[in-house]
Amino acid sequence: MTHRSSFPALDRPIRIACVHTQRNLTGEVVGAMNLISFLRLSEAFQRRGHEVDIVVNGSAATLPLDARVGRVSPARVRWDDYDMVKTFLHSGFAALTAWNGDSHPFIVSTLGSVVGSSDAEGCYFYGPIREQLFAVQQNVAARSKYVSLLTKPNADLYRSMHGDKGNLLHIPTGVDAEVPAPGRNPYSARGIKRPVAIYAGNLYNRDSQPEVNVFWQDRLNTLGRALLDLGVQLVVMGPGQTDRLDPSVVMHVGLIDVREFWNWQWHANVGIVLAQGPIQDNESSKIYYYLRTGLPVACEAPVPNAGLILETGHGTVVEYRPDLHKLAEAAALLASRPTTPNGLIPYMIAEHSWDTRAAAYARAFEAAPFRQPGIR
Repeated sequence: MTHRSSFPALDRPIRIACVHTQRNLTGEVVGAMNLISFLRLSEAFQRRGHEVDIVVNGSAATLPLDARVGRVSPARVRWDDYDMVKTFLHSGFAALTAWNGDSHPFIVSTLGSVVGSSDAEGCYFYGPIREQLFAVQQNVAARSKYVSLLTKPNADLYRSMHGDKGNLLHIPTGVDAEVPAPGRNPYSARGIKRPVAIYAGNLYNRDSQPEVNVFWQDRLNTLGRALLDLGVQLVVMGPGQTDRLDPSVVMHVGLIDVREFWNWQWHANVGIVLAQGPIQDNESSKIYYYLRTGLPVACEAPVPNAGLILETGHGTVVEYRPDLHKLAEAAALLASRPTTPNGLIPYMIAEHSWDTRAAAYARAFEAAPFRQPGIR
């Protein structure tokens, strides 16, 4: 694998306000990908020479964030002081609207999912939840100078709903360039002696994506039983409602702080990626994170970025099947043999780090109106 340097080149400095959620973040445990991407990309913008503030409700003192990135409360933010406002996901644009910032002349929005005006194949949001997201998405389309999306299917659906304005950026999820070294084995501490298959990700809940929440819990139970029969323990890590998980076949450890969850990956034997159905528009960010620690991946084929597993030769992609036997067999085989990353980790840093993702915003940085530096 060949790769380019991940050292960030400096852009023409601009002032950027980053917005993710209206939720009060006081004391928040940062372990979910939506919040991680918000913090890490804000830091990567700062490393490129920009002056960056995150606009957050509540105290941000405990957030794992570079001190050079500013923290501003919604009550004190002055949107006109910024050359660019960067929103993260539908929730970020909704927050910007609630905080009277969506009339800013240069908004760059990221959507983690794209929904249609009606139910769309490959998109697993339905009813009032989809309608609410689509209303936000219409405002994103109307008010954003650029919109970054994660996958080609996302972009295809977006264009079919909002037209092609030539302002879409394809920017997938990134990974940390620097992560903590392996520490004490957390599985041994919990009495697990079998090889471990880890599922690290958001299971959602009945308020955000109820169909996927129920579907994935049931599938994890099925997978957990199949893996136990093959001598492998399934461990689920991350946020979401877990009332249907069967603790006799699935160990759920909950939301783990980002500063600690790398250790759970270092000591696992294989990473699991489930599809949301036979057709899927959204990428799986966990693929990047598993590969960042050299963890082999067992993944279902509908996931759009499953090709990275084949490209790196570090895992197996299987067809989507309700019984999950093929996925379990692939995972057990990967867990049974030693891992040999062979340059994978440097490749992931160079090609898929947050610095690389920040560089992909070059068009937006160059187009942003430049304001003369001064005191706010």
